[in-house]
Amino acid sequence: MRTSFSLLLLLVHLTAFAQLPYTQNNYAYDSLINVVYGVDVRYNGEQDTLEMDIYKPIGDGNCLRPIMVMVHGGAWFSGSKQDQNMVLLSRELARKGWVVANINWRLGTHKASNYNMYALCNTSISAPCGYICDSSEVIRANYRGMQDAKGAIRFMKSRHLIDSTDIDNVFITGESAGGFVALAVAFMDQASEKPIDCGAIANAPTPSANLNPYACNSQPGYLQRPDLGSIDGSLHIGTYNAKIKGVANFYGGLFNFSLFQQQTDTPAVYLFHQGSDVIVNYTYGQGLGRLSWECYAQTNLCQSYFFYPYGHGGESIRQYFVSLGGNAPTYQADIIYNYSYLNNCGSNGHAIDNWITRLQAEVNLFAPIIAASGNNPTTNCQTIGFPEPQASFAFRVYPNPAQGQAMLQFSAYLNNPIIRIYNAQGQVLQEEKVSGMVSQQQLNTPFSPGSYWIEVESGGKKYHHLFLIQ
Repeated sequence: MRTSFSLLLLLVHLTAFAQLPYTQNNYAYDSLINVVYGVDVRYNGEQDTLEMDIYKPIGDGNCLRPIMVMVHGGAWFSGSKQDQNMVLLSRELARKGWVVANINWRLGTHKASNYNMYALCNTSISAPCGYICDSSEVIRANYRGMQDAKGAIRFMKSRHLIDSTDIDNVFITGESAGGFVALAVAFMDQASEKPIDCGAIANAPTPSANLNPYACNSQPGYLQRPDLGSIDGSLHIGTYNAKIKGVANFYGGLFNFSLFQQQTDTPAVYLFHQGSDVIVNYTYGQGLGRLSWECYAQTNLCQSYFFYPYGHGGESIRQYFVSLGGNAPTYQADIIYNYSYLNNCGSNGHAIDNWITRLQAEVNLFAPIIAASGNNPTTNCQTIGFPEPQASFAFRVYPNPAQGQAMLQFSAYLNNPIIRIYNAQGQVLQEEKVSGMVSQQQLNTPFSPGSYWIEVESGGKKYHHLFLIQ
């Protein structure tokens, strides 16, 4: 069922009077770098090891943190999770209480057979590896990125016990080509929506030898274009799905509106785009089209990017949502109307004008959705059913939060206590039977940062204490 724009207005009204969780910078953060989430085949037949960086808040005491998957841009042939915007956004989200998976995904396209570097052109104003052989290459590259991002979502859900995350509150953010990927993840949910280009199609042409100096083809002899498989990909298929609650698209878009028409459980959508963007047209246009025809062709500076497909940018999507009226998804569109024909080539239109402001708008849209699901950081840890400590007995854990080791100190001597450590979902991770009468006990806690419970059992009674690891 679709959520109307009127609900969005209500949610914005509510957030104006209260700072909801996951919207404020309340925490420090930590990160796990280069976590492998899968292996799959690139466009040229090579195996690609897919990695992500995971950012987590420190000291939040939350057992059900929302998840955000971040997808970098780069015209489907470049970019990485180390791009500055991706790192800054990931850190900022972790400070607000999110767990962030900042992913790499399969890049690359078969190249043009007719490339020439013009006399006045150079690699600082053009990208030789962006000259694709036909429009199918971008459609296929976007599809592979969607498959990878869906696999990353399922991977993050599968490790929710490690990260203390909420598998029912998963979101995705992408910029530029990553925005196209993110919207495909959000809305390509039917097998019938698989593009024809992503089945088996004719081999790509032999790329121009003029591209060889730029290392655009790491395996130039491989020109096959086989069927790319299911819309869900092949990574981590099984227990968890790739459903999300919301998607943010920063100066990216999608290739056609048909994806919106078959969607169920429609995610909320945040859009940011500028009219001055010459890379992705903020209305409807060919990818790199304004760069080609306004910046290159007008001056005969560089060869135009002939073959990129047409797509809808943020303003075109906004207009489409307006046309849907009450059937539109919950959305917010921050559009900068600064289009100027022939005058945007030197602008920074293909970027976020103020990333802190735009990220704040994004989380302000998503936070009420999280809250409406019953996710409340102050009560989330109670869902596993541990009782409150009894007034007649107390123990403390220090330091709390801890790193690696901690001490338990009891208010009285205990005889042969059993000490257990539970994860946020109530599964026993460690159990130790202590012999004799003890008033304190050292703990070894070789666990990932997150929220845990310590249980002390003695004399037929059990006592519990929340414990945080940084």
